[in-house]
Amino acid sequence: MEILKRNRYWIAMVVLILPALLRGVWFYHGLPSHSKVEQPDYAANVLPQPPVSTPAPENVTLTSGKVVVLDDNHSNQFVPSEVENFISELTKRGARVEVDTGDPSLFTRLRYASAYLIFSPSTYFSAEEVNQLKAFVSQGGRLIVFADPTRGLTSIDYSTGSTYSKPDVDYLNPVLAPYGVAVNKDYLYNLDKHEGNFRNIFFTQFGRHALTDGLSQVVFYGAHSMQTEGGTPLILGDAKTLSSNTDAGGGLVAAALSGNGNVLVFGDFSFLVPPYNTVADNNLLIGRIADFALSGSHTHVIADFPYVFDRTVSVVPTGKLQLGTDILGSLASLQKAIEETDIKLEFNPKPDSSTDRLVLGIISPGEDLAPYLEPFDLGMDDPQSITLPDFGTINRAGIGLLLYQHTATRNTLVLLTDSESDLPSLVSSLAAGDLTSCVVHEDVGACAVGSGGGSYSGSSSFMNFPSLEIPSYTPEFTPSISTPTPLP
Repeated sequence: MEILKRNRYWIAMVVLILPALLRGVWFYHGLPSHSKVEQPDYAANVLPQPPVSTPAPENVTLTSGKVVVLDDNHSNQFVPSEVENFISELTKRGARVEVDTGDPSLFTRLRYASAYLIFSPSTYFSAEEVNQLKAFVSQGGRLIVFADPTRGLTSIDYSTGSTYSKPDVDYLNPVLAPYGVAVNKDYLYNLDKHEGNFRNIFFTQFGRHALTDGLSQVVFYGAHSMQTEGGTPLILGDAKTLSSNTDAGGGLVAAALSGNGNVLVFGDFSFLVPPYNTVADNNLLIGRIADFALSGSHTHVIADFPYVFDRTVSVVPTGKLQLGTDILGSLASLQKAIEETDIKLEFNPKPDSSTDRLVLGIISPGEDLAPYLEPFDLGMDDPQSITLPDFGTINRAGIGLLLYQHTATRNTLVLLTDSESDLPSLVSSLAAGDLTSCVVHEDVGACAVGSGGGSYSGSSSFMNFPSLEIPSYTPEFTPSISTPTPLP
């Protein structure tokens, strides 16, 4: 019995141990050995670093009275902290930066702005806004536009569950069409040389312009390409910088200036955002953009009132005009409108050369009025009518004239009516910014202010002259943009 129990123990041990021995013999040959595992040389491993530069401080030109307006009324895809460094460059140069949220209107903002900035919108500009910007640019205002392929808007079709994207270029190209610039629906990439990611592009090729003067290398961290007709390509990719649309490259444009020199377009704005603003010559480029924004000369027209003056305004009555209670009341409203722009209004019939002038008078060829009318070449020989260049001949009765002259040293605004009783009405309309009864063309306006039954004879161009009503928008440049092709 004892032997049987012992045999059972041995059988149990064999059953348990033998399979393990067989597996060991089958899978492992010879005695186990511990081979040395080669470890990476962490101490010698150097991570690639972006080319950070600390440029020497540049002398900046201080400006006064310049206002830069930042669009935030079209669901723009940025946050203030991203553009804080750029705003600092503007304020360092003496500019005041305002954010356009829709109140007051774009038309009001553009009357006094020096530059208007648009960052990656996701709603359309109306035809009226496009034309207001076009008028602003034609008067010398600067328009600076930043697109970015990483800021596209993605929407969901809840009926099908599918998603679709609306890139910012869909909303920007209608704004840029009048200037011969179109941004493509793509992104640039370089598989050969990049800053840590194939979409982080080195740019070393630049067009000749003050904006690129002194630049040797900039880095964009996601950029659209663009086309320009008659403009200046400013930043261009090399032969290995390709477009996601075509997987082809060579000379692709990432920033351009319009042919009129007042519209600046970038396919990226990540280079403005810390810490990317410190890479390569990015910070130097940001300073150049700030200089560009403030270097324009916004030439005002009558429709910009009360922002048509630059210094203290002297009220100059001419002829036998008497400043009675009616006209003094309207002048009080005018004074309030002008002084809201931080310009002082004073009554000085004999102003010196240090002030701007607001001249009041009756339509007549008087000696004291003649020097103010000479620049406008008015025909005033007929006592019943008056001839305006490009307007034709107008009956004097019930007509008010607005005549504006801008020079480097002073500005002069002349207000004339056929009768003294009509002058307060013209002054009040101007003070209220209500020129709906006027036909205005740049520096000359003709207004219905009385009941004299004025009539017109002459060329039909008078009836077609642009008034304050914004005309419908018709694109002047239709870009040819290829359809995106997905990467393999």
